Amino acid sequence: MRGFWKASGAIITAWACAGANAQAPEDAFARAVAAIMLSASAHHGFNDWGYLDLVKQVRWEPLPPNMLNDGLPDGAYFTRQGVMYAGEGRVNVTATGVRTMVMNVYFRIHGAAMGEAAALAALNRARLALELTRCPIQASPVAGAKWWRLKGPGKQPAWLQSQTRCDGAPCEAYALLLGETLASMTPQEQRLYTDQCVAGTTVAPPAAAEEWDEQLASLLAALIPPQGAAAVAWNALEKATPVRWSPLPPQEIRQPSWEDGNHHYREGSTDLGGRVLHVTATGTQDSVLNIYFQDQATQAERGDALRALWRKGYNVRLARCGKLYQLSTRTWYRVTGPTSRPVMVQRGMRCDTIACPRAEESYRLALTGALPPLQAGEVEAISDVCPGR
Repeated sequence: MRGFWKASGAIITAWACAGANAQAPEDAFARAVAAIMLSASAHHGFNDWGYLDLVKQVRWEPLPPNMLNDGLPDGAYFTRQGVMYAGEGRVNVTATGVRTMVMNVYFRIHGAAMGEAAALAALNRARLALELTRCPIQASPVAGAKWWRLKGPGKQPAWLQSQTRCDGAPCEAYALLLGETLASMTPQEQRLYTDQCVAGTTVAPPAAAEEWDEQLASLLAALIPPQGAAAVAWNALEKATPVRWSPLPPQEIRQPSWEDGNHHYREGSTDLGGRVLHVTATGTQDSVLNIYFQDQATQAERGDALRALWRKGYNVRLARCGKLYQLSTRTWYRVTGPTSRPVMVQRGMRCDTIACPRAEESYRLALTGALPPLQAGEVEAISDVCPGR
């Protein structure tokens, strides 16, 4: 899982164990992986934290799991740590997830290395089948990961990731990812890895992947109406091709949860490559008035979508500052372009801590070009400055 090995360095601790057994480390690892994989008969998506106690190869710290102030790169806010000894090696184990469920389990090898080939062979001996699904485009010191689809009798399929570099240094680490799907690759990962891993397949050099802020700016630009355009019809949303929209006609709801109070809506989602946003368009029965974008997880290195919009030729000016909060902001901007109708864009940002290493962003695109009524605590901008802020 991207970035976890660096983030986990601060939370993994040695967990005392009375002694080591003589089992080969790769076999202990394989049996632990098999024990953690979800049962095919499970009626829910993930196991609870107490289920880990059945994994006898690992000595776990006591429950409850630890709650973190900042989310981890995999989106988790809860961890439970453990340690596994086998032969001369020690394996630090960290399970991550949400309050009630385990979603991923990470293994970091210390001491005598197992080696990837030995680990994979041990997984086969444990009756687990592996299919390489994501791999480096070419051998490179910065492309030190591989991903396999992992299947076993009586088990739900999972994903296994191997890692040979952690924080830029050689290492041996593995991640058992229990979700149904493998996360899409970030723009940076797309330059290094491919999902075409069949032997003999020739992989063409990847096209330059746009960064998240550039993609989001392009998406906003595609939805801004041209000058002189009439009301925006619901089928005009199809111009935003990166969004997978729900079918027409728009749905109607009696008590809408969004701020504009519109009763008709259409939902969708877009994946920018490792960053998924939920999208909701609202309006009347005949036309779209607002479009909302919401990050589905906190993200680092998001860039600046409004600055990217400016680079595309749009004029972005501060219009209104939101109420002051310690860990969140909401700010309105007026966006104009040489051939587009003026619109308003509100950007919101929510952080877990004041340092804000990761944040969750939201955007509201108001197609009418008008600001909503001023709310308590909000300040109108004057010459790109909010007085008193």
